[in-house]
Amino acid sequence: MTKFNKLMLFGVLTAGILTGCSDNQNAGAAEEPAVKEEHPSEEEAVEEQQAEEPAAAEAAVHNVEEIVKEKGKYVLQETDQQKEQLQAELEAAPEGMTGEEAYSFAVSLVAADVEEAAEKFEAINPVITIDSATPEDSITLPEEETINVAILLDASGSMAGHVSGGEKMKLAKEAVQTYAGDLPEGSNVMLRVYGHEGSGTNADREMSCSSNEVVYELGAYDEQHFSESLDQFAPAGWTPLAGAIQAAEEDLKEQKGEHVRNVVYVVSDGIETCDGDPVAAAASLNASDIQAEVNIIGFDVDNEGQAQLEAVAKAGNGQYKSVYSESDLNDYLKQEHSRLYWEWLAWSNDRYLEILQQSNDIAGDLLKYNNEIYGKSLSENNRMHSLQYKLTELGKFKDNEAADKFNELANIRHKTLTQYFRQEKDRKDTIRKEMHEELEKKVKETSEEKEGDYAS
Repeated sequence: MTKFNKLMLFGVLTAGILTGCSDNQNAGAAEEPAVKEEHPSEEEAVEEQQAEEPAAAEAAVHNVEEIVKEKGKYVLQETDQQKEQLQAELEAAPEGMTGEEAYSFAVSLVAADVEEAAEKFEAINPVITIDSATPEDSITLPEEETINVAILLDASGSMAGHVSGGEKMKLAKEAVQTYAGDLPEGSNVMLRVYGHEGSGTNADREMSCSSNEVVYELGAYDEQHFSESLDQFAPAGWTPLAGAIQAAEEDLKEQKGEHVRNVVYVVSDGIETCDGDPVAAAASLNASDIQAEVNIIGFDVDNEGQAQLEAVAKAGNGQYKSVYSESDLNDYLKQEHSRLYWEWLAWSNDRYLEILQQSNDIAGDLLKYNNEIYGKSLSENNRMHSLQYKLTELGKFKDNEAADKFNELANIRHKTLTQYFRQEKDRKDTIRKEMHEELEKKVKETSEEKEGDYAS
């Protein structure tokens, strides 16, 4: 029971005793006329109301979690009415309060509302999440793109013909091997040949149109193995182009996902001769889950052949390129190599921007909410000191030491709150900076390695 409540109780008991004595003394006297009941004075009404109201709960001083949840009745104090209400509460406060009692009372009136800002601050994740890296894990790059290159090589009889530089098949094999050997580490390559059995006669047509096989399974490039695979066949029969594209879709069916890219290169010197529909096959391949693009290299193709092969490339969302000599073929494949180089460079630039954007967003949010909490806490501290002066003027403190204790508790409260969030800001910002630097370093190292592979 507070001192103020004890005084009220003592007054009630005293009044009861006096009333009892008066009743005994007048027991035999003539009955007096009823006295008109007097209404309590305004001061007495306030005192009675205070006696009925529970004392303010003890406010937090060192516990940040509790401080954050405390909100005063007059957080904003924007209107004259609110100011008048606050002044009335101060005037109605009990006298003789200790510093602790006055502190809890003042907190219930003007504690800043920082809960929402604190929740948003605590929710900030300082980890730059371009992958699943966390402060506890080793920092990793986003999953690198896996490039699968499927080469479909026409081995029909017409590939035995000659162009500037030599036999078409010989030149195609040399160019394909050079291209495959230049693919960067981590890329996969496969080689499928078609039309390499039988002959160009009608008697062998069925067998030749069925000749379609992988001679180098999808995997990393091995120079000796790839060279041996190229030596297994020579130009022979008909041209089952549609069948080769359909088979490539089956070859690559497991190669799908956000970080997988499938590229098909068809090297052919003529049109489909086995009654297949290569345009439909290319469209199906590109529209499938593996989303492979179908690029056509037309090697010494006539006008009719160019029209069909261009349609195949368009249906496969790829490119068509006509080549007529050894240098044309080599130049085109070098251009394709360069295209992959620039695409890799674009990847690294995108990663830099992604890292920078996330890092800046995290830093900005940390600063924003920390400043908001500090500003509100500082405003609260100023109002607390203002209340101390008003309570002192109204004679509400027990003594000067109580007033000093009030100020001490208010300052500790401000320091506790702002110091916690400043330290948390520094801690989270350190994580952000370290991840930013490490990720940029790894992107740079990986980018330089890959660009070096393509530029070689």
